[in-house]
Amino acid sequence: MAFTGPMEDRLAIRELYDTYADGGSRGCRDTWLGCYAEDSRWASHLFDLQGIEAIGATFDAIMTGVRYTKVFTQIGTMEIDGDTARVRMRQDECVYYEDGRTYDLLGWYDDVLVKRDGRWLFKDRTYNVEREVPPE
Repeated sequence: MAFTGPMEDRLAIRELYDTYADGGSRGCRDTWLGCYAEDSRWASHLFDLQGIEAIGATFDAIMTGVRYTKVFTQIGTMEIDGDTARVRMRQDECVYYEDGRTYDLLGWYDDVLVKRDGRWLFKDRTYNVEREVPPE
């Protein structure tokens, strides 16, 4: 996979990922969740969720006791076909808890995006772990 599709869509997709990372880093539920389609799926080694309500509830649970986070993303590939896109994105994430513990994750997402009402959104996200250091 390479980078294909209209430049306007490529830029809008990059802005979606930047918004997602910013919302996650700030712990802003509305910003972060606003990147997902209502009927989206989010899967990882810990869960397989369907729908915006389940994804939002999991965000709330994950953020319990969190002081702050850092989320860095890098898009590796992007193929756009009409109102659908396939993107591989690497993510480096660290969660800092109020009690001083940390949770480090490094991996990548295989994403399917949809364009609805002129806006790109996450439709199907599968997270693949490369390195995980859970809090002790």
